[in-house]
Amino acid sequence: MNSKLTPFPQRAFYYSPLSFLRGHETEITDSVLNQHAHSKSNGDLQCFGDGVQLWFKKLEWDSRYFNCSTFRLDYIDWDTNIENPEIQIAETILAFQSELYEKYQSYYLFSEVPSEDTIVLQAFGLAKMRLIETRITYFYNYSEKINLVQNHPVRMASEIDIPNLRQVAIHARNDFDRFHADPFFSTDTADQFIAEYVEQCVKGLTDIVLVPAVDEALPGAFVCGAVNVDSLQEIRVGRLVLVAVSEARRGWYRWLNSALMLWMQEQGMSCIVNTTQSTNRAVIHVCESMGYQYGRSAHLFATYQKTPY
Repeated sequence: MNSKLTPFPQRAFYYSPLSFLRGHETEITDSVLNQHAHSKSNGDLQCFGDGVQLWFKKLEWDSRYFNCSTFRLDYIDWDTNIENPEIQIAETILAFQSELYEKYQSYYLFSEVPSEDTIVLQAFGLAKMRLIETRITYFYNYSEKINLVQNHPVRMASEIDIPNLRQVAIHARNDFDRFHADPFFSTDTADQFIAEYVEQCVKGLTDIVLVPAVDEALPGAFVCGAVNVDSLQEIRVGRLVLVAVSEARRGWYRWLNSALMLWMQEQGMSCIVNTTQSTNRAVIHVCESMGYQYGRSAHLFATYQKTPY
């Protein structure tokens, strides 16, 4: 048997956002497989193909927001007897795209693949899917660090702050994030999506949104955080979800990040994770200087059939 032929249960570990945790490989793998089994049983995950199986999900909220049927390809499995699986996977992806076009006329399909899954990455290239973003996840393990100190006052955002935070999100544009880097989305659409996202975070989509509280001026910067994301039985994980800083608050990325780290520690999190683009050198530099460690990397691909939105 070709050692490169690895069915999904052997690769599932790398698909976990927590694959950087050492000593928990079996628990992490089981968690990924159990989550997918549950999604299959309740109909969230659907399958296309036979010898090569594409497991995907239709995202109803995204489909309505972007007025285009939107699908996320969660993972790919294949028969270990298939030779050159990357070729067969590419052909199956192309057949799937044809079915989507026949059924919906317009569609948007994307997938996030860990760097370790080289066969799938090669197949995406053969299927002419676009590489949109390369993501790097950093983590801060509280058990290995000294106590954190926060010297820059912050407060929780309120709905009164939303108009300002929407503008901060738009003007602190990241040209390399998924929505701004993908030609499917216009710049205005990407801007408005990020602005809407931070508004929903303030309204409760995430567990906390922190802003500067050093003066009476408008916030001009924010950080959103969520607790217990992708957590394991003995490990509680917090996540830095979104952050943006205006020119007027230059330097506040570090202080907001630090404030969120401290808040997560107070909530009893075992670690905090922060995902950014491989191109975001400034964020990477700050994270490493604050004690974050490299965790994992993944690549986001997309393809569509429609006039760009």
